[in-house]
Formats: sequence, structure tokens, C-alpha cells
Amino acid sequence: MKTGQYGWGWHSENKSTFTDKPILLDLGLVKLNFSKNMYSSPLDFASNVRLVFENPMLYNPKTDEVHGMAHQLLFYFEMLFRQIQAKLPTNQRVNEFSAVYEFD
Repeated sequence: MKTGQYGWGWHSENKSTFTDKPILLDLGLVKLNFSKNMYSSPLDFASNVRLVFENPMLYNPKTDEVHGMAHQLLFYFEMLFRQIQAKLPTNQRVNEFSAVYEFD
């Protein structure tokens, strides 16, 4: 995701467009946490990835380019994560998706 068409918006050095709303998490930190085995389950990992895209959607208007990119990347992530979730034991599955994403 970091190298594709919208990759420029998700590197660890990005700052929030709202000075009072810092980006709490980015894909660089998710990757670092993953490499250090900081996630106890795939659901914890998914929660952090969702947060990366939910923050710009919450703090930028729908007309903003970053909001649109976050929306598309969150949709893409959810489609990929469905495949992973299908392989998880039943007691580790979650039937909900991002709270800010509206599936059409």
C-alpha cells in the first residue's frame, strides 16, 4: 500500500493537516510493530491498520484528497482482510468492519 498510487500519504514522516490532531499511527509504525511481534492476533493488527485510515477520514472533510485516498485504501484493506479472517478459528472472527466506513 505504501508504494502504490496513494502511497505518498501513508509514510511515517507525514504530519496531520490539523495541527491539534496528530496522526496517532501510520503504516511505518504498523510494520515496525508487526516485525517486533507486537500483535497478539490478526485482529489486533487489523485494528491498527484501520486506525491508520480512519483518522484521516475523521479529521479531513469528505472533499479532501486524503480523505478519499483513506476511504479507498480502507476498502481495499477490508477486502483483503476478509480472506485472512475466513481462515481464522471461529472464536477469533469479527463480523464488523471499520466504524467510519460505509460499504455501498
